Amino acid sequence: MTDNTSRPRGEGGEYVEEITPDDALAVFTDNEPLTAKEVAEELGVVRRTAYNKLSDLEERGDLRKKKVGSRAVVWWRPE
Repeated sequence: MTDNTSRPRGEGGEYVEEITPDDALAVFTDNEPLTAKEVAEELGVVRRTAYNKLSDLEERGDLRKKKVGSRAVVWWRPE
């Protein structure tokens, strides 16, 4: 997990983005759906950060998502 005390900050004190949406997209090497938790574990970030990046990728059209349970969502690359 990322340690917030050592995260780089910009000139205004805001945190600098360390994980880009493209970093999250690179996790999808197979045609297998993944959860935000699985992506977070692969990238070494918290689940919420991964979820935000995955949402950005869905908005761009790079990923699709499906709700598969009461709270579970899976993401995959469209063909």
